[in-house]
Amino acid sequence: MTDSLLDGFERPLRELCTVEALRRIEAGEGAGALWAQIDALGYTDALMPAELGGAGLALADTHPLFFAAGRAGLSLPFAETAVARALLASAGHQPGGGCIVIAAAAMTDGDAVICHDVQDAALSEFVLVSRTGEWLLLPRAAAEFVPGAYRPALSADTLRWSDAGHAVFRFPVQGADGVVIHNALQAAAMAGTMARVTDLTVLYANDRKQFGRAIGKFQAVQQDIAVLASQAATAEMASRLGCASAGPLPDPLLAATAMLRACEAAARVASIAHAVHGAIGMTEEHELGLFTRRLHESRSAGAHVRCAATLGREVLARRGMPVVDFVRTHLAAAA
Repeated sequence: MTDSLLDGFERPLRELCTVEALRRIEAGEGAGALWAQIDALGYTDALMPAELGGAGLALADTHPLFFAAGRAGLSLPFAETAVARALLASAGHQPGGGCIVIAAAAMTDGDAVICHDVQDAALSEFVLVSRTGEWLLLPRAAAEFVPGAYRPALSADTLRWSDAGHAVFRFPVQGADGVVIHNALQAAAMAGTMARVTDLTVLYANDRKQFGRAIGKFQAVQQDIAVLASQAATAEMASRLGCASAGPLPDPLLAATAMLRACEAAARVASIAHAVHGAIGMTEEHELGLFTRRLHESRSAGAHVRCAATLGREVLARRGMPVVDFVRTHLAAAA
């Protein structure tokens, strides 16, 4: 993506996603007005085919947009809406202008459609759910909503529809399902969030003075910040890997790799950032919590465990192949 195209998204995003605006959305206010302004920028249709009114970009091209949204702290599901619109448009359905989150249905014996740990679900108009080989476009308002622990006004611990008949549109899953898409997009958002946490930590370390000098001048603090920055950087590189696709859908193994690295990095980034900030970083008044809370929420769903299991099964299925060769031939080569 050219710098000018990215700048056309980042500049208005910085102006719209002020700390005050983010706090209002966390409290469940003002999301509709903010989404109207974000959607009006036109980037939400970047993945839609050009013949259907989009820009026809590949997922790899749009990674900088998803990263920028995470860095800005945008709670609205921008990346998921962009992918969902591309899928729906290609299937012959007019997606409309509202937010859409992407999820995977849990395995159940009955007719109910149940999704767990759906971030930013309260901000969405629809949920695009992958279930037993097909996509279901379900209205979020028709679901039973159990709030999540970290951001109860925005995210759902559980969404439950009584049956699949609530779907307003359904079509076959071709390629990546809800789990794979979530891994790739969430990794990009988390990487952007970690970049913002790094910026806040460096700024605070340079401003906060102790014993007559900035705490960022102390070697122990410098060491911590170096570790934090390296973790954030590897998460960004992994998120690029997760979105390294010439089409609108990610590769399952690359997406799992990206999410695993993002979750591992997020734990250390959040911990070090709060250690450097001290008690002030835990207060409601400081903006750090807006970003670290999102990192903890993303990790709490256990995606890193599932991603590690996915990669482990692939390695074990290739008996006798060294792990280094697996990475070289099935991960790096694919990217």
